[in-house]
Amino acid sequence: MREIRHRELARMRASDGVQIVDVLPSHEFTAAHIRGAVHIPLRCIIRDATPSLHRTRPVVVYCRDSLCDLGARAAAQLEMLGFTDVRHYFRGKADWIVRGLPTDPPAPLSERMRALPYFINNLAPGLRSFWIRCSDRVRVGEFMRDDLLRLGPEDSASPASPDSPTPRAVVLSPEGVLLGAIEQSESAPRALAAMNPAPQTIRPDMTPRLAAKLMASNPYLIVTTAMGKYLGRYLASQAQ
Repeated sequence: MREIRHRELARMRASDGVQIVDVLPSHEFTAAHIRGAVHIPLRCIIRDATPSLHRTRPVVVYCRDSLCDLGARAAAQLEMLGFTDVRHYFRGKADWIVRGLPTDPPAPLSERMRALPYFINNLAPGLRSFWIRCSDRVRVGEFMRDDLLRLGPEDSASPASPDSPTPRAVVLSPEGVLLGAIEQSESAPRALAAMNPAPQTIRPDMTPRLAAKLMASNPYLIVTTAMGKYLGRYLASQAQ
């Protein structure tokens, strides 16, 4: 996986030699996506990528912005499936929209305004880091624990023990990127077959308040870097 910027992606689009994949949820793809992109949400990459994409042609994946790890996780899944030229537009849709590059449908003003803070963070991530340090805010990273079993996609997924946490294991690429999570009831000869390929994640410098919102619709949260590398599981009970 190689990171690319907007200029390289624009050149690749012009040559018509690239497959661009939007891995965001359906409502975000419908609101605006890079012109020419196909929609394969992260949860569907393992199932749909092989019949939908050419393995030997370049593939560029993107998600929302440089704080979103969906693109990096999708790229790791594609490489696991045998795609040979996978690139990651790390700055994502926010960067493309604010620069006025072509989208379908044309991005409305509301979408441009929503993308602006992420675009600023893309250009100057140090500003956000400085503000976080100065505000001395409570962070998700203070309430995480690295106690889950780490598996590769070809490892076996044994039955859960009564005292297993939820999830009970994470499935990682050789580089430590999160490929999926194995939940309580899932067991299979291969971890790849047992895992949830799109568990909800959160960055370690985000706030417990945001985590609480995500926990309202997710049974657990996994903490990763913006490049999708696994750090631990979030312990909501300790943050309360």
